[in-house]
Amino acid sequence: MGEVIRRSKGGRFIGYYLRWYEGGKRRQMASKQPTHAEAKRMLQAIEGRVAQGLDGIQAAQVAAPPAPDVTVAELVERFLAEYSRPRIKDIVQYRHDARMALRRSLVHIGKRRVHELTPADVTRLRDAMSKSHAPASVRVSLSFLGGMFSWAIREGLASSNPCRGVERPASAGLLEFLSEDDAKRLLAYSRHHAPSLHPMIATALYCGLRKGELFGLTWSRLDFKTRRLDVVRSGRKLPKGGKPRYLRLPAILVPILTEWRKQCPATSEGLVFPLPHSRGVSMGRSSDMAEIYKVMEAAGCPRMQRPWHALRHTFASHYIMRGGNILALQKILGHADIKMTLIYAHLAPDYLGDEMERVKFE
Repeated sequence: MGEVIRRSKGGRFIGYYLRWYEGGKRRQMASKQPTHAEAKRMLQAIEGRVAQGLDGIQAAQVAAPPAPDVTVAELVERFLAEYSRPRIKDIVQYRHDARMALRRSLVHIGKRRVHELTPADVTRLRDAMSKSHAPASVRVSLSFLGGMFSWAIREGLASSNPCRGVERPASAGLLEFLSEDDAKRLLAYSRHHAPSLHPMIATALYCGLRKGELFGLTWSRLDFKTRRLDVVRSGRKLPKGGKPRYLRLPAILVPILTEWRKQCPATSEGLVFPLPHSRGVSMGRSSDMAEIYKVMEAAGCPRMQRPWHALRHTFASHYIMRGGNILALQKILGHADIKMTLIYAHLAPDYLGDEMERVKFE
C-alpha cells in the first residue's frame, strides 16, 4: 500500500512525495503535483500499473488537470480572501499589507494570465518597480507575489511559480543612528519644548524599543520598584518574532516615566504613550510619526528616513560602542536571528582589535 508524504524543509512546504512498493522494493519519487488530491491520483495510477506488471514510474507522466485560466489580478483577490496560516498573528493586518504590496505589481502584470507568466516577466516587473520604489519595497512586493504563487500551486490554481529564481534587489544596508551629541540635544530639546513626546523619545533611546512596542506599552507592564519592563506586544499584536521579552527598566528612565504618569492622558487600555486622534487619545498607528520629524529638526539632528527606528539603532549602536555584549543585545532587541544583531558588531571598540597588525614583513 503506497502513501503520499507532505514534505517540508525549514518549516516551508516543498512538495508531495509518493512512496510505494514495486518488485519487492520500496520506491519513492517527487510527485510535482500542486495538491494532495492530484498526488494521490498519481499514486493510484502508479499502483494500477504495478498491479498489471508494468513499470510504475511511467505513470509519473500522468498530467495534472490544467489550472483555471485566471488573471493575476483575479488570483490576487482569491489569495487575499482565502489565504491563511497558523503562524500569522493578525490575518487582517497581513491581508492589508499583502494588498498594498501586491498593488505595486498589478499595475504591470494584473491583466496577464497566470499560466502565461514566466520568470522573465517577473524580472521585467522587478526592474520596472525599481524605477519608482525603494529596494525594500520591491523586495516586499516580490516576496508576497512569490508566496501567492506558492499558495496557488497548492490550490491547483497555478502550475509553477514564476518568482522562483528571480533575484531580489540588494538591501541598502541602511543603519541610521544619532551621534552622542545629537542624542543629547534631542533629549534636551524634547524635555523643554515637547514634554508630551519626551518620555517616548527617552524610552526609545534608553531601551531600543520598536515604534509599535512603544505604542503598545501599558502601565501594567512597568514596575518602577523592581524596575521591570515587559515588552509583550507591538500595537495590539505580539512583538516582531512572536515572543515577548522581559527587560530591566534603566534607572535613568524611572523619574522620567514616574513624572509622565502624572500627566499621561488616561485610556481604557492604560497606554503609556497614547497619541491624540479625532476621538480623543488612543494607540498610535503604523503610519503615525508623532511629530518626531519636526522635533528632531528643531533639535538640530540630521534627518532620518525612519526616525523612530533610528532611535532604536541609536540605542543598539551606542550599547555596542560602550563594550556591550552582542548576545545580550540580541535578547534586548528581541532579534530572532543573531545575524540581525551582528550589523552592530563593527561598532565594538575591540572589533578586529590588533588583527591588522598580524602581518609583518620586517
